[in-house]
Amino acid sequence: MPEFFAIDMALPSSLPLPEGPCVVLFEALPEPPLWQWLLAAAQANSAYLETNAANVSNTSITSIQHTGKKPLQIIMLLKDEAELDALAENASHPLSPFAMAASHIKGGQRFHLDDNCWLDFYLCEQNKAATLATFDKASIDVLICATGQFEQTALELIHQGSILIGDTKPGMPAMLSVKPPFKPKDISIVGAGVAGASLALSLLRRGHKVKLCCADSAPGMGASGNRQGAIYPLLTPEDDHLTRLFVPAFLYAKRFVESLAHHSLPFDFCGVLQTGHDERAAERIEKLLGKTWPKEVAVRVDADKANHIAGVAIDKGGIYYPHGGWVSPAKLCEAAIAEAKALGLECHFDVTITAIEQTCDGWRLCTPAGDMDTKELVLATGHRITELAQTQALQLAPFRGQVSHVPTQGKLGQLKTVLCAHGYFTPGDSGSHCMGASYVRADTSVEYREQEQQENLHKMQESYPGKDWVKDLDISGQSARAGIRMVSRDHLPMAGAAPDVAAIQAQYEAVGHGPKGAQYWQSHAAPVHPRLYIFSGLGSRGLSSGPLIAECLADSLSGTVPVLEPGVMDALNPNRMWLRKLKKGKALD
Repeated sequence: MPEFFAIDMALPSSLPLPEGPCVVLFEALPEPPLWQWLLAAAQANSAYLETNAANVSNTSITSIQHTGKKPLQIIMLLKDEAELDALAENASHPLSPFAMAASHIKGGQRFHLDDNCWLDFYLCEQNKAATLATFDKASIDVLICATGQFEQTALELIHQGSILIGDTKPGMPAMLSVKPPFKPKDISIVGAGVAGASLALSLLRRGHKVKLCCADSAPGMGASGNRQGAIYPLLTPEDDHLTRLFVPAFLYAKRFVESLAHHSLPFDFCGVLQTGHDERAAERIEKLLGKTWPKEVAVRVDADKANHIAGVAIDKGGIYYPHGGWVSPAKLCEAAIAEAKALGLECHFDVTITAIEQTCDGWRLCTPAGDMDTKELVLATGHRITELAQTQALQLAPFRGQVSHVPTQGKLGQLKTVLCAHGYFTPGDSGSHCMGASYVRADTSVEYREQEQQENLHKMQESYPGKDWVKDLDISGQSARAGIRMVSRDHLPMAGAAPDVAAIQAQYEAVGHGPKGAQYWQSHAAPVHPRLYIFSGLGSRGLSSGPLIAECLADSLSGTVPVLEPGVMDALNPNRMWLRKLKKGKALD
């Protein structure tokens, strides 16, 4: 049975955290001494003690001596925006800086305290008990300050070996499930773009052994290889899965890039200004602005404000993303992999995977130079994702995109923000700008094309007609780069277990469709390939969505709690296209 401590008692002299990643959930904001005690118990190193000696009690020191369990996920449930604001304004509280950086968005937001400790804020949409009920029932290791209605749900979540700190009612039954002991996994990732690089770092932070293989000679040589890529969210007027994904992911992406700033990483969060290039686009922007967004996400600007933000004449209003900007995708991949190497990442470049084969305890990667075995395998191979037998039926399509390189001249040097209309244009970096991009379906060629170069220029001329700075756009040098993006039908990425399409088809044929089929699939999971995972379909917004999806996929593989809500995680399921039809009793095409 769990061990219970009362919060008004002396802090326990030991904290029996489980091996591997530990999830601690606070139902109420912790007082500074309790917060310091928890971090000290988790950090378990003399450097932390020396730095925080004045704030760490003797009981904390005792707990440090018996446990050194990392990593640590800390979840804070906040009942509303007012509670978040109050915490931000309380400068004496150690959580105040994180609350100040948090946005007023519903759902979870993730902040890293260090490589092994991260903090998730949740603004509850209904109440704390309802939010907690959405969590995996075997994922919470330590519950702190559970009271009232919240306690009823909390006691259903804790498992054998956990502790609950707080007031409890005598005789209250606990429905306990056993959480299996954590064992570091042997995980191989194929692909070294934004998806593979960020996932490698997330997995290593959780204590796994990670190997990365890539057919290219260096990171970020595929679709992630552009000189500059814009970071801004994909918003919709509806409160749908796209918005629920991209708002927190976009905000996290900024923090992710900034956390790697000690590497050689060109970036500038100078904002992104989006305007309509025609009547239809303008109407869509008005629909987006009809919804109230947190000021950190998106704000309305008029023509005068847009001109001031841009530094060049725009003469039309639109949406401004103040936390948006640009980063070098290739350098971002390099920085993430360099960070991961410091944590033990093993890298193999110039390795072409010709096939993968399931073994008795994992997967075999077949290459011309020899085979490699792994326990778990994640395919993050961009447009090559459908080249393998197990993944060829994934409902993803390649889209070629050519980005033009424009030299800085004339008034282009005055541009202060990323412009987005019918295409995008970035501020200068090392004497050039990026302008693009073309969007050609089912085309995997990466050769230079003059037609697409001209199309990129025409998009800028159409978006900002008659503006003098547009006349300074020079594409005569024929400098450009083409990459291939993978896009799903619903424009959501894919992250999760790889569908076993042959098994799905066999079950479908056995059960049939219609009401009987719908009833069957409502209660049966779609078959997947064991220990094989997909991370693909990032499309043209991978810089904004990839890092947080990597975190959540790493959570799913580690037994920690994905900060994206369950409905969004389901929407990222690579099996979703088939399940949508099967659960409705529709026939598979």
